[in-house]
Amino acid sequence: MPHDIFSADPAPACELPSGFKLLQGQYQIERPLLSGGFGITYLARDSLERRVVIKECYPAGLCRRSGTDVEPAAPEHARSCRNVLRAFLREAHLLARARHPAIVGVHQVFKENQTAYIAMEFIDGLDLLTVREEQPERLTGPVLRRILDQALEALDCLHRLGVLHRDISPDNILLGKDGTVTLIDFGAACGSTPDDGTALPMLLAVKDGYSAHELYSPDLPQRPACDLYALGATLYYLITGAPPAPSQKRLAALLAGAPDPCRPLLGGPWAADPALLATVDIAMSVLPAERFQSASGWAAALAEEDAPQHAAEPQPGPAPAAADACADDGSRLAEVISELVAKTNGSLEPGLPRSARQAQTPPAAQQPGPRRPLVNIFGEPVTDLEAWLEEEDAISWRRKIAPSAQQQPGATPVMLADPSDPALGLRRDKPTFAGRLRRIFGRPGNSPQTVKN
Repeated sequence: MPHDIFSADPAPACELPSGFKLLQGQYQIERPLLSGGFGITYLARDSLERRVVIKECYPAGLCRRSGTDVEPAAPEHARSCRNVLRAFLREAHLLARARHPAIVGVHQVFKENQTAYIAMEFIDGLDLLTVREEQPERLTGPVLRRILDQALEALDCLHRLGVLHRDISPDNILLGKDGTVTLIDFGAACGSTPDDGTALPMLLAVKDGYSAHELYSPDLPQRPACDLYALGATLYYLITGAPPAPSQKRLAALLAGAPDPCRPLLGGPWAADPALLATVDIAMSVLPAERFQSASGWAAALAEEDAPQHAAEPQPGPAPAAADACADDGSRLAEVISELVAKTNGSLEPGLPRSARQAQTPPAAQQPGPRRPLVNIFGEPVTDLEAWLEEEDAISWRRKIAPSAQQQPGATPVMLADPSDPALGLRRDKPTFAGRLRRIFGRPGNSPQTVKN
C-alpha cells in the first residue's frame, strides 16, 4: 500500500472531516491516513499548497471528540490524557530537533482543539509491509543492508536525543524509489527516561511480533534495545515473509526451558548476508541484556563482520625502475648483503636453533698451547722474572719523576731516591708496566708465574 494507507480507516466519530482547517487555515485536512495508538494521521495541504502529513494526539480508548474538541472519555481517564498530551508535545519538540535524512521532517508543532498536532513532511514512497507483499523482488541483499544501515543511523539520532520510537515495524518505515529509508509515525514515541507523572498506557504502544516483551509491562525499564528488537523483527519479516513469534511467547518458552518458537536466521535457507543475519538474531534476543544496547553498537558489529571481506590487499613492491634507481647509488648494497648472508649461513648448522645446538653439542675444552718464552727488549730470554720486574719498576719510576728534578745551571745535584725505600711513602697513581705483568703472570712460587727456557 502507499505510505498514506497504513491501516483501516478510523471510525467516523473520531476523525476530523475533510476540508477541516487547523491553525487559522494554515493547514487543511484532505483525508485520514492512519488511526491507532496515540493519534490519528491525516493527509493535508498547507497554505502554499504543499502536501503535508498532520498527526493529531488522540489516544484511543482514553478520549472522545466533543464537536471539534478532544476530551477524556471518562473522568478517571483525565490524568492519563494529560500525561499523553504532555508527552506528545515534549517528544514532538524533540523530534523537531532530530534533523536526519532517515527521519520524517517536522514542520510545526501546535496546540488546538484541546489537543496537539504535528505537521510533518509528506514522503513519496511505499511502506516496507507493502514492498514485501507486492514487490518482494526489490528486497535484495544489498537493499536489505541499506535499509538496516539507514534505520540504524536514524535510531542512533533519536536515541541520542533521549527519544524512543517504540513503534518500529514494516508499516512505519518507508522505502523511496531511490532506495532511501524514512522512519514515520512517532505517535508512540516517548522519552527513554520519562519523568514521574508522565507514564503512558503502554498497552497502546505494543504490536505483536515486533514489540519487545518489556513494552508489555509498565514496570520494566524501556531502553534503546526495545527499538533495536523491533528493527530486528522488521528485518526478520522482510527476509522470511512472516513476522516473528510474539516476544511474550518467546519469554514464556525461555522461562519454561522450552525451545524458542522463533528460529534464528543464521543457518537458515535465506539468501542474505550472514553478517546481517547474525546481527539480526542478536538484536532479537529475548533478554534485553543480550541484545545490542545501542544502534551504533549494532552498526559497529556489522562493520566488524565486514572487515575480513574488505581487508586491504597487500601493496605491491616497488616498480623495477624504482628498484634500479635505489640500487644505482654505487654502494653495491645488495651484493654486500648477499656476501654477508652467505658467510653467516656457512658457519651455521642447519635444522636446529642456536640454543638447541649449543645444548646438544657443548664446546670442547680448549687445550692451552705451548707458552712462548718471555724476552726483554734486546730479545734475550728472561730467566729471573721477579728481578726483571723490579728493575723495570725502578726505571719507570725514575722516568716519572725525572722531569720535576731538572736542575738549574750551577745548582747542587740531587740524588734520586730508591723507589723501593719504604720511608719515602711514595704512592703510584697508576699501575706500572711491571705491576700489570704481575697480574698476568703472578708472583714467583706459582707455576704460571715462572718462565722457564
